[in-house]
Amino acid sequence: MNLPALEKDSEIHLPQFKILKASAGSGKTYNLTTRYVQFILSEKIPENNPRNILAITFSNNAAKEMKERIIKLFKELYFEELEAIDHFSKIITIDKNNLSQKAGHMLEVILSNYSDFQVKTIDSFMTTVFKASAIDFGYNPEFDILIDIKNTMKYSFDRFLRNVREGSPETKLFLDAIKIILEQKSKESAYPWDPTVPLIDMIIKIYGKLASSGKELLIEDFSEDINLIKNKLSLLLKDIEYLLKNSRLEPNNNSIFYKLVGFLKDNRLQDIIGKGIKYPPVKKPSGKGELLKEYTEIYNIWSEVIKYIKQYTTFYVYSYYFPFLKIYSEFCKTLEIIKKQQGIIFIDDINKYLAEYLNQEIVPDIYFRLGETIFHYLIDEFQDTSPIQWNNLKPLLENSLSQNGSLFIVGDTKQAIYGFRNADYRIMKEAESKNPFPSAEHSVIELDTNYRSLKRILEFNEEVFKHNLLNSEDHKLAGEKSGLISYIQKPLKNKKSEGYAEVVLFEKNEENPPEKLRIQDLIKDLNNRHFKYKDIAILTMRNEDAVRITSWLNEKNIPFISHSSLDIRRRKVTGEIISLLNFLDSPTDNLSFSSFLLGDIFSIILQKDSHQIIKEDLISFIFNNSENAILYKAFQKNYEEIWRSYFADLFKFTGYLPLYDLTSEIFCKFRVFEIMENEEAVFIKILETIRDMEGEGKNSIKDFLEFANNAEDVESKWDVNIPVDIDAVHVMTIHKSKGLGFPVCIVLLYEIKNRGFEFITHENDKNISLLKITDKIKLTNPDLHTQYYNEVINELVNRLNSLYVGFTRAEEELYVIGVYQHSKEKFPINLLPSDKYMSTEKPVRDIVKDSTTHSLVNIQHYYNPYFYQIRSDTLINMAEKRRGDFIHKVFSYIEYIYDEFEDKIDKIIDIVIKETGDNFPQDKIKKVILNFLNSNNMIDFFKYKNERIILLEQEFSDNEGRLFRMDRVVIDRDKITVIDFKTGTDREEDKYSSQLNTYMKILKEIYPDKKIHGIIAYVDLKEIVAFEYNSN
Repeated sequence: MNLPALEKDSEIHLPQFKILKASAGSGKTYNLTTRYVQFILSEKIPENNPRNILAITFSNNAAKEMKERIIKLFKELYFEELEAIDHFSKIITIDKNNLSQKAGHMLEVILSNYSDFQVKTIDSFMTTVFKASAIDFGYNPEFDILIDIKNTMKYSFDRFLRNVREGSPETKLFLDAIKIILEQKSKESAYPWDPTVPLIDMIIKIYGKLASSGKELLIEDFSEDINLIKNKLSLLLKDIEYLLKNSRLEPNNNSIFYKLVGFLKDNRLQDIIGKGIKYPPVKKPSGKGELLKEYTEIYNIWSEVIKYIKQYTTFYVYSYYFPFLKIYSEFCKTLEIIKKQQGIIFIDDINKYLAEYLNQEIVPDIYFRLGETIFHYLIDEFQDTSPIQWNNLKPLLENSLSQNGSLFIVGDTKQAIYGFRNADYRIMKEAESKNPFPSAEHSVIELDTNYRSLKRILEFNEEVFKHNLLNSEDHKLAGEKSGLISYIQKPLKNKKSEGYAEVVLFEKNEENPPEKLRIQDLIKDLNNRHFKYKDIAILTMRNEDAVRITSWLNEKNIPFISHSSLDIRRRKVTGEIISLLNFLDSPTDNLSFSSFLLGDIFSIILQKDSHQIIKEDLISFIFNNSENAILYKAFQKNYEEIWRSYFADLFKFTGYLPLYDLTSEIFCKFRVFEIMENEEAVFIKILETIRDMEGEGKNSIKDFLEFANNAEDVESKWDVNIPVDIDAVHVMTIHKSKGLGFPVCIVLLYEIKNRGFEFITHENDKNISLLKITDKIKLTNPDLHTQYYNEVINELVNRLNSLYVGFTRAEEELYVIGVYQHSKEKFPINLLPSDKYMSTEKPVRDIVKDSTTHSLVNIQHYYNPYFYQIRSDTLINMAEKRRGDFIHKVFSYIEYIYDEFEDKIDKIIDIVIKETGDNFPQDKIKKVILNFLNSNNMIDFFKYKNERIILLEQEFSDNEGRLFRMDRVVIDRDKITVIDFKTGTDREEDKYSSQLNTYMKILKEIYPDKKIHGIIAYVDLKEIVAFEYNSN
């Protein structure tokens, strides 16, 4: 590959700012990694230690791939591969004979000091900068960064809701917000019985939008202005009504006048928005005279009405989200407290904090804290930069350039497809036309050779974008903005084949989709023409389409890898392991136990070990014991040998072994690597995920189960790596295909419908506002129309760029399948040149042999059961704890004691035995409880009294959000008594009294007018210690 963008090191004049505009397949990442290696190896570039060079990209996968490419280049030089030596000798002033030796030395330096090898995502780098200055922001440097913020947001919102009391200002805001939620629901939608769900969803969306902008939220209350307009409209409409009473003019049935009167009367003025308001209430008379005079008077008043309606619409647009924004503003105060208490920070917060902190003066101090100064920056996929990221990078870049450093960025505005993450391709466009760093030499180079796609594929793209898009009135402007109608790309010369491109269109048919048959036939034909399955990629716009395609491939037994389904939580076996862990954590969870019993793992191991039991037997067993509160007890009794072989040890080890060891023991017990070889990667990934969690201090089964249910990372920690050499069709969304290339691409496109925007942002230098502009609202005001149109253009740029990315993944052959509904004039079908790229004779393809051969290595998994010796005193402590929990459970069922209590307590103990699975002697438990209740007048706290309320096992929260479960709270008219039951013979009064004092303090805050008493109740000792709460 030629390197026209890279000059020889001796010709580089620092400081330098260089931009590479590079279309798909033109080698932009190759140029960037080559630049990195060039700087490291050159003796002409100052400050070129790996610690002083930083390569930035925008995803973990891209950073991983970039590191691999850099190391590969070093290895090629070290092993003196001719092409590599030839290329680098042209851009580095060094003797060819020494180049290999220098590359080997620097490779060793990098691998020996791998932490100095700085290839990072922009989020990772900004996190490093933030941590260096964490104390300045009031954070401990050991804080945790959250990517999935939903749980923390929901918990904080629950805390915030405590302030919402009847009659409070917050309540009115909530009612207004709920009104908006109901307005937005369609008639077919379910009624939102719990409005906090859509409310917190909206708050999370607002948080994400504001965090990515880095600007202050502007909240303006226009309620007075709106009321003033309503009053003026009311007076104007009365004037018109008065004139109409005595008018001889003909009424205008097209006028909205009478509806407007009703809207205003019913306080539904917003219903007028988008309606036709230009027609006055009466028709204009012919000729002149008194009638025309009457008409003119009414018309002039109606013109005033129109003016105020337009004003009202503007205020409506700017105040629509006012209740949400006020709630959000107050909620954020609670959220910040929670984050500080838990020592966490959201990933989006980091850029927001740094935006207010970074400037030229502070940068040297930051580098001092980091330990090294970055002199040379290389940024990949620059078109994916967001405004806040760019603003935060700028002071760091300016500092480097002021010290004879360099900035090398590569990108392609035509591949900007992350607008939904607030990436802004216009940053790159502006940097191309105007140098933001005047002290540095500025140059822009466009790479015009495509090294990936053959000639016919490039011609197809030019037909779509430079012809069809250029001639489309609806889409042309978006194409101009992203550069889709003016780029330059030439095919690589001396290629044996010109490639192939084809477009086929189908009308949508839900029952028998024609695209399904076309894809199945295409793959069969490609396979017959010597393409392997792994040479083929099927790309879609949406995840759900990718999922449907996998089912079509499955019908024909075509092997595939779904890049949308790499998350192991979607695998059936993962669900089975999670079910087993759920059961071990909570033995009374019959559903989880049943799910595991009926799963593949248990079914196969029973068959392998020749147990005479089949799935139908287990189904019958579960059905016959459906009313059994403790299913595993019945299983233990019916299948004693199977229980002992597979479950008994796991049951015993739960609570003792770390989660990683417990899961390893599960894998050994059921010999999963032996019986399910094809799921090996899934089981290994489960262990890796647990290991990573334990490294973060999360060691319990509950932590793991919660993480499995809620983690929603962009690049999920649950994804397995794709095997390099597996022969299977790749199925993925266009977004996931970015940066990849395949010999054959099949792009499946469906008609896209415009759905409007939830909210539109209006920004100035410091502030951001959220507006409600719909397709109808935009027609009422030119400024609103402009803002709405800009949003439409940005959305269209993203869609067009997605098409471009999809159409440029193919190396040899491209097949585009378009599915339309009724008309071919909807996007993106209307851009496809179906008449010029119909099916024709396909190129002859020779059999391609793999350039490298791989021998399979069979990984052996040995089953070595561990024997854990548990001390006898530990078993005694466990038994005591279980007995204590059992007695607590019995007390939790006793609200009041009546005359027939002795019969009732037998039933309660039966219930607790079924719930817990423990079988303590019933008579002894009953005796202990009755003896305790008949001592020290304790029975008085269990008798029914007028106005007495009993709370059992009730959770209360202190003012810091910590939860405390109180055994028994007795609320009487003038006092409250909290009782804390203790079993056994130990009396740790200091510890227990401290705990009880906390309980009483919480109750005093909730019931300030009542006296608060507390009792430590030693059940086995038949003793009590009573306290009265004293705030001192």
